[in-house]
Amino acid sequence: MSQLSDIWLWFFVIGGTIIGVIGGGMPGMGTTLLYGMVLPFTFALDPVHAVAFLLSISVGVGYGNSIPAILMGIPGTPAAVLTVLDGHQMHKRGEGGLALATAFMASVSGQVISILLFILLVVPLMDLAYSFLFPELFALYVLGILAIISLTGANMLKGLVAAAFGLLIALVGLDSVNLTTRYTFDIMILRNGFDTMAVLIGLLAVSELFRSSRQVFNWGGAEDDKRSRAFPPLSKLKPAIPATLGGTVLGTFVGAVPGAGATPAALLAYQQARMMSKEPEKFGKGSVEALAATDSAQNASNSGELIPTLGLGVPGSTSMVMLLSALTVQGFVPGPMMIRQTPDLFYAAIGGMLAASIVLLLLGWYMASLMLKAVHMSRTVVLILSLATVVLGVYSLNGRVFDLVVMFTAGVIGYFMLRYGYSTAAAALAFVLGGELERSLRLGLNLVDGSFVAFFTRPITATILLITLGIVIIGVVRSLRFRKRELNRARQGMTLGDQS
Repeated sequence: MSQLSDIWLWFFVIGGTIIGVIGGGMPGMGTTLLYGMVLPFTFALDPVHAVAFLLSISVGVGYGNSIPAILMGIPGTPAAVLTVLDGHQMHKRGEGGLALATAFMASVSGQVISILLFILLVVPLMDLAYSFLFPELFALYVLGILAIISLTGANMLKGLVAAAFGLLIALVGLDSVNLTTRYTFDIMILRNGFDTMAVLIGLLAVSELFRSSRQVFNWGGAEDDKRSRAFPPLSKLKPAIPATLGGTVLGTFVGAVPGAGATPAALLAYQQARMMSKEPEKFGKGSVEALAATDSAQNASNSGELIPTLGLGVPGSTSMVMLLSALTVQGFVPGPMMIRQTPDLFYAAIGGMLAASIVLLLLGWYMASLMLKAVHMSRTVVLILSLATVVLGVYSLNGRVFDLVVMFTAGVIGYFMLRYGYSTAAAALAFVLGGELERSLRLGLNLVDGSFVAFFTRPITATILLITLGIVIIGVVRSLRFRKRELNRARQGMTLGDQS
């Protein structure tokens, strides 16, 4: 594709990949927080470069989180917990180089193959473009919000409260249809509503920084073992090939389920590889197959998450909520109209991921050595620098102190939401989609002369809403099971207390 001949695109892809590898290797960072740190600076870039830069970060994170998991036994992200299980065992018995090489091969293969699967799966969604009017778009927005609520939180009611909060703050400012102001309380600065990036970065990134600052672990203290940088003979990597292919396919499809993401993808790939392995007894004790399956799956899930995010406008995870918001600001039109309305940005997304995979292939092994130094940085310094970067980025957008107040307020609210089990992703997505949700409902009703029956019985609209209902039922069942487990634990605790 022609964008890969753009030298500046390669410049931003290389930078994004390195940032992703380093950030992915630091516990508590991950894709969401990295996006929060760099998003404000991407608005000054050409949209094509910004899209490629952002997606290259997610590619880098997928590889970077494996390095400290293998060398130090510390997962950079929750998805890397299974990498610790086998990768760190290999390192402790002197096979750190083999473990890193396996993770390297699985990460690159998982990314490249899953990108091809993404292209094959997302293009058919474009055939629906001419069938989507306002009622269908409304149904998609409802699906996106309720999918996040149902599949990312243990308590359905708390998820609904979080989404209601997001919709509430989205109503402040201009009416999306008749452009009159509302809920501003005669405060001039609120006439255009709250700044989108200030609210999003506060809810999703600053809240994570606050939560990380209260955690007591540190990630330093491992020795720089030369054996960890010795690339093994290729013959030792052959057993990893079938597990890598299986993990990639499974990771792509699991990632495409809204709310699933890298962690369940890695877990399912691990179980699948164990069932198919001729040596299942080695799993959990330093298995090359196990490491290849989990790392390929969590990397492939990145592309999988883009299928509903870009193809339907339904983000599959918290980081995808952030990405979708950034791409919307850049002019990206997610959903079935994507290729027709914003083809350049769609191809930039594919080109950015492919280019980042090439960068990983060429530089990934050497970046592992860089990560050995980065993970020994003081955790306090990293958190302070991250917060300073976020503050500078948000202030640079509009030059308003008010936006910083909004960001920190949203960060504090987000921190307590996380602490008490409310979904910040649901609140953020409801805030982002709130205006378009209302606009699609009102204009869609105008389209059918105000008839709710005609609105909700359109074939595609009804199908999407039925799928949404199924997801809600799943969420309610999960909530009830979670509540039942909590009650059982409480009863067991009371029984033990009485016995003592």
